[in-house]
Amino acid sequence: MTRLVDLLARRAAATAELRGISDAAGDADLNAEQRQRFDTLRTELDTMEAAISHRAEADDRERRAAGTPLGGGSADDGREVRVRVAGADVRVPDGFDGEILVTQAGDRVPLLEHRHRLTSFVERRPEHRASPLSLGGLIRGLAFGPRTEPERRAMAEAAVGTGGALVPQVLAAEVIDAMRARSVMVRGGARTFPMDAQTVRFARLLSLPVGGWRAENAPIVESEPSLDAPTLTAHSWAVLTKISRELAEDAANLDATLRGAFAASAALAIDRAALFGAGTGNEPLGIYNTPGIQTITMGTNGGALAAWNAILDAVASLEAADAGDVTAMVAAPRTARTVAGFADTTGQPLATPPRLANVPLLTTTSVPTNLVAGTSSNTSPIILGDFREVIIGVRTQLTITLLTERYADTGQLAFVTWWRGDVLVQRPAALARITGIKP
Repeated sequence: MTRLVDLLARRAAATAELRGISDAAGDADLNAEQRQRFDTLRTELDTMEAAISHRAEADDRERRAAGTPLGGGSADDGREVRVRVAGADVRVPDGFDGEILVTQAGDRVPLLEHRHRLTSFVERRPEHRASPLSLGGLIRGLAFGPRTEPERRAMAEAAVGTGGALVPQVLAAEVIDAMRARSVMVRGGARTFPMDAQTVRFARLLSLPVGGWRAENAPIVESEPSLDAPTLTAHSWAVLTKISRELAEDAANLDATLRGAFAASAALAIDRAALFGAGTGNEPLGIYNTPGIQTITMGTNGGALAAWNAILDAVASLEAADAGDVTAMVAAPRTARTVAGFADTTGQPLATPPRLANVPLLTTTSVPTNLVAGTSSNTSPIILGDFREVIIGVRTQLTITLLTERYADTGQLAFVTWWRGDVLVQRPAALARITGIKP
């Protein structure tokens, strides 16, 4: 079946040839050869017009037709939709409704939103389903040797060496999911990209292309989008945890406690990096310091936030940039308290403007309250916009290093949990910051 683009190209070529015959003849009548070719081209053009109309209608019906969702089920030809996660090709879980990227190598990689779980993409082997390993069990196995069958299997998989133990994939995915669940950035809409390599290049849109209406045979307006190619690079982050030997041996809730501690610490680190990372040393570049984001200032020396005006100004700047929906606002707890206390001159609470009625105000201590604005050194920002344009790259491997000798004289065990990831703002203009907010 001939494509619409090919039909249009043939029509353009035939039209150009007709114009050339007419120009060659000038004011004189066409000779016999010219007349025959002219009539042939006119007949071809009439036929092509009908074919173009038919092909355009067929393409429109095809675009409007219901598609087959990517959701783990089999396609009509019986093939499963599979993606690459944690170095393996795995089946897309049933009901997955997120975006799937296709890399230059042809690999499909899912972009996980807040409602998705990384563990859904990690295939458990049958022997792991009945008695899964806990994080506490892994720590006990590293410290005292494996005592249960799950711990023995984990030690075999963990590739224990001088650099530490590689956490089994299923357990690592569970810990990363706990970390994602606590992250304000993820709750605000940032999407997670499972990195299968140390670096991954993305195309980033800096400005939209501009088209133009045109007459038949008229030149097409030339306009190109502004693009660059930033790279997700897996930066290293680590946290050291100390526990007593007695606690490691006897605590019934060791697994929940350790998971909670790691998840909370890692989530704060991710939020801090994604929001305010400087992009120097080994720290990712965060939204606040990304060139090209919208900025609303409270004045040279900062100012108090007394009403919705500054926030609505930030939303207006996003709309002027044709950004997507505002998915969230992120602020320090101090600023959120100020917003919750907005009141009119009679002390009555100010209603939330309709434009912001469905936009959550999320809080995190990762937002500083000591930024300098002119003569003020106690200001804090609000960051808002379409957080779906923020990609958090996650290496799906976790490593635990047990420090057996360092705290032996106090009867303590210490271990370091290593994780790697990065942050990328895909479209800076879709995010805004309000700076200089004083208490």
